[in-house]
Amino acid sequence: MTRKCHAQFWIGGGESDLSADHTFNRTLSGVPQGSIVSPTLSNILLDKLDKFVETTLIPQDTRGVERKPNKAYHNLISRAHYYFKKGQEEVAQKFRKQAQQLPAMDIYDPEFRRLKYSRYADDFVLGFTGPKSEAEAIKQQLRTFLQEEMKLNLSEEKTLITHARDQAAKFLGYEVVTLQENRKQSRRANTHEKVMRCRSINGRIGLRIAYKTLLEKCGRYMRKGRAIHRTELLNESDLTIIATYQLEYRGIVNYYRLAYNLCTLGRLKWIMEQSLTKTLACKHKMSVKQIYRKYRVNLDVDGTTYKGLQVIVPREGKKPLSATWGGIALLWDSEASINDQPQVIWGTRSELEKRLLAQVCEACEVTRLTDKIEVHHIVALKDLNTYNGREKPDWVRTMAARKRKTLVLCKTCHDNLHAGRPLRKKQVSCSRTDQT
Repeated sequence: MTRKCHAQFWIGGGESDLSADHTFNRTLSGVPQGSIVSPTLSNILLDKLDKFVETTLIPQDTRGVERKPNKAYHNLISRAHYYFKKGQEEVAQKFRKQAQQLPAMDIYDPEFRRLKYSRYADDFVLGFTGPKSEAEAIKQQLRTFLQEEMKLNLSEEKTLITHARDQAAKFLGYEVVTLQENRKQSRRANTHEKVMRCRSINGRIGLRIAYKTLLEKCGRYMRKGRAIHRTELLNESDLTIIATYQLEYRGIVNYYRLAYNLCTLGRLKWIMEQSLTKTLACKHKMSVKQIYRKYRVNLDVDGTTYKGLQVIVPREGKKPLSATWGGIALLWDSEASINDQPQVIWGTRSELEKRLLAQVCEACEVTRLTDKIEVHHIVALKDLNTYNGREKPDWVRTMAARKRKTLVLCKTCHDNLHAGRPLRKKQVSCSRTDQT
């Protein structure tokens, strides 16, 4: 008896190299993982594998137009129609419910095979409809081709054959599964233009976020089971802190937009929001409730209102700078795509220019709309260690925490710094739009 089987194959980073004269040489480091050149080198090397799969394996393991009808299913449906016409609806419903437990097509059809292939950089997956014995044969063909033609070895730990109905195959951070839910039905017209309710997702491929992945994403903002503040952001402005959290959350949501259980990221949003408010509260020596009272806003996005946080930095004669947390809908989009080649926008301002345009002293955090803003420079970050044995001034600890060689100051603070006097203390603001 044949079974539907999803065969998944993985390839890891290579540990060997081929020199220009085609002699085998061991390398000490291999391809640098995570570097910008790694995907390019993978595409160059594995182009031969793509052609082998597309020209040899797929034509060899693809046959049949569609599966044969399941006779047991259609017999039950015919009985249900017969009793509906006779007015015996209870008997008809009984046969119809029995039919709904069976597939409409013969999933064990020996004349039907399908093989799909997808690769991104050095990770690839093959989806196969057929018996496990044939999946093993495909795996062996891949192993032989990689060894003989490309001098590569399949990793036994990462090269897996997974039954799609019972288990999930992992690919690029997603879990790939076969959907099965008899209760999920949709309306569609049949050949006689009659609207009928049909099972709509059975046998389809679905992508989902693994529970382990969700815990890993949340764990970055937690310690001992609770959300914590991020000390590395305490010396940043409120604008930068909120923008940092929003960018991180938006990136995760957009990447997993194809997952049908995208709504599970609501837990991540709650954890990140707790971490964000605790970071701001720790910075300003305030309570979390006070932070909510100061920055809470209602955000209107595409006609939907969301509760979020927002900081606004006013500028005289210019559009105010703002950063927002929230307002990202967790809506599943099965046709979403990630643009990995966005349009290049020239003339964007540098990070230092944006800090200067904010017109905020990074020491006392006073918005100097009329006073002169200056920049304090140091030659190297190691110069901040010259205070060994003495208590470091606040501005030194700030620059060391930010790992920056510049500090934007108002003229008063800059003069005090060079004169060896303490810089002005930060002034606490009670208004959401006044960050002074």
